[in-house]
Amino acid sequence: SLTIYFHFHFAFEIHFQFGICFHFSFQNDFHFEIHFQFGIGFHFQNHFHFSIKIIMLKNTFTNLSFAFIAFFALLLSTKNIHAQGCVPIRQMGGTVTCSSNSYNIDKGDFQVGVNYNYYHSWKHFVGTDEQPQRQTTGGGIGPDGVDRGDAVNNYSKATDLNLSYGITHRLQINATLPYVSNERSQVLKQVMPKKDTFRYSVFANGLADIRLSINYWIFDPLKAKKGNLMLGLGVKLNNGKYDATYDTPQSDGTVKNVIVDQSIQPGDGGIGVSVEFSGFREITKAIYGFANGYYLFNPKQSNGAAKSAPKVGLEGYEIFACPDQYFLRGGFMTAVGKYKNINLSVASRWEGVPAYDVFGGEIAYRRPGYVVAVEGGISVKAGNSTFSFNVPYNFIKNRIQSAADIASQDLQNSKITDATKLVHVQGDAAFADYSINLGYSYRINTMKKIH
Repeated sequence: SLTIYFHFHFAFEIHFQFGICFHFSFQNDFHFEIHFQFGIGFHFQNHFHFSIKIIMLKNTFTNLSFAFIAFFALLLSTKNIHAQGCVPIRQMGGTVTCSSNSYNIDKGDFQVGVNYNYYHSWKHFVGTDEQPQRQTTGGGIGPDGVDRGDAVNNYSKATDLNLSYGITHRLQINATLPYVSNERSQVLKQVMPKKDTFRYSVFANGLADIRLSINYWIFDPLKAKKGNLMLGLGVKLNNGKYDATYDTPQSDGTVKNVIVDQSIQPGDGGIGVSVEFSGFREITKAIYGFANGYYLFNPKQSNGAAKSAPKVGLEGYEIFACPDQYFLRGGFMTAVGKYKNINLSVASRWEGVPAYDVFGGEIAYRRPGYVVAVEGGISVKAGNSTFSFNVPYNFIKNRIQSAADIASQDLQNSKITDATKLVHVQGDAAFADYSINLGYSYRINTMKKIH
């Protein structure tokens, strides 16, 4: 008997009620429970609780359809998380691990793959309240006589090159080299030499933070055909540029080479450690449940790149943070087609950046927040190749109050004696409605299979 529990706790001030629960129970040979509770309410702290309880009773598993195996293996590669607009969620893609007859990477085998992600963010939120006026005011009047709006638009294109190697049939190592090409479009109100309001763009491109990881299957993949659980430990390096600059127009009419916004920087400047899991379970002969997630611990407080000059009493909060981040997804998949080599999936996912890190200080600048999305996907297997396409749609977007917001709020309120005039400080962030994710993987078999 083996019992494994995971418990994470995050505190948010949020305003809706949303819940998901997966419960898979099989009396004959395997017991698998997943509980994902995400409560949102008025004026109270909510919590997230995730637990996995696994009890192995018998090794009487049946063969798993290779289509489902291929899909779940691909699931390990689709953690391609990118900045959701102004909330800088760095990509933490895993690697593809699929073959025609096993969801694991066999000893001596290699897996190579590429993942591509695109999004465009432009909708501004303070908390969960959208700021639609940003689309229609403050941007100057265009040739058509209509105000163009001053919303910030981020365009992100990211490509991951992935490599995995099977040390044994249960233990694998992975490496991911991510490359990003980011654009940020925003409005400038120029006061000299003449008054003008216009839109301009800045860019940041290059290699992002490299990620290395090691994963281990809890149960022997040679026997566990109806379900399994993989646990992983990884490291995110700090090789990506976190202080990229670009020639930027100024309000006085000059152009200066300045540090671009944190949301489009290729890296964050910190060395992080991630813990992750991936699991699946047969529910019926045609349907499987799956879940995966991770938490990145980024203990370094800040990276030294300043977004602006320091403010009196708030020194340090102008320096870019090296933030933690998290991701959780759970859903269902089924195989279709004559040869059952096409998989369709539907899932819910939650990802974001917390206001405070688990380890390290908080005196730094970040835009914390999260999105909750529903995701549809399709994957097609052909020989040793697997192609995938999935689109998550963000139906909840929340820019939560940051440590810098709270510090500014406390500083201002310390000088106010009239309780009716106390202020609330909470910045905004632009979010994408959806992202587009494409993936391809290829298995290189180097040893003769024995199963």
